[in-house]
Amino acid sequence: MAEGTTAIDTALETTGDADGTDLIVFDVGTAAPDPSGALEYIPDHEEIAARKLAPPFWGKPNIAYGLLALIRELQALEDTIWTFLDLRTLPLADLPRLKVLGKIVGQPRHGFGTEDYRTMIEARALANVSRGRASDILAVLEIVFGSGDYTLREMGNAVLYVTALGPVDAQGLAMATEILPDVRAAGVGMQFLFTAELADVALWGEALWGSALWASTRIV
Repeated sequence: MAEGTTAIDTALETTGDADGTDLIVFDVGTAAPDPSGALEYIPDHEEIAARKLAPPFWGKPNIAYGLLALIRELQALEDTIWTFLDLRTLPLADLPRLKVLGKIVGQPRHGFGTEDYRTMIEARALANVSRGRASDILAVLEIVFGSGDYTLREMGNAVLYVTALGPVDAQGLAMATEILPDVRAAGVGMQFLFTAELADVALWGEALWGSALWASTRIV
């Protein structure tokens, strides 16, 4: 196929020989089924259909235009369906749809704003499949607070100290307090340490931690 042309161009303009072996390489790509069974959006039905056109019909404009008319309707239908599916995904869902997703993963809204609730749903989904590993705890912290520096330290007596080295605000603290208990391993206590300046949190003094802004809350 000439550079810069599409299969539909070939179907419109090329006569070719009987078997068409000199014209089209049947390498569809996006038409191959996903072995995982996941839905896959196909944005190029016109190209795929033209590639599959039987060689005797190549170079026949009426056939090509008829095919094009049908396939464009199919493409428009898939585009519309995919738009609705996208609106039900976590990154794009509006608040009513977020409430549905929250029910699915078992995360009430608890007064969180729309974007914080979106974050909570994502964190809850991860907590639901957590095996209590350090990587699970760190993954949830990154969802709630974003990429940053976090440390985990075992203090004995089945107590884990989790420290966020970046600033934590009241909303982030509320989210962490709700999610982290369900990420830890069963029977393990957790103390969450962070830097903050919150009126409703008792801050530890500089003599103990080297900063007047260090605070801690017991998660479980």
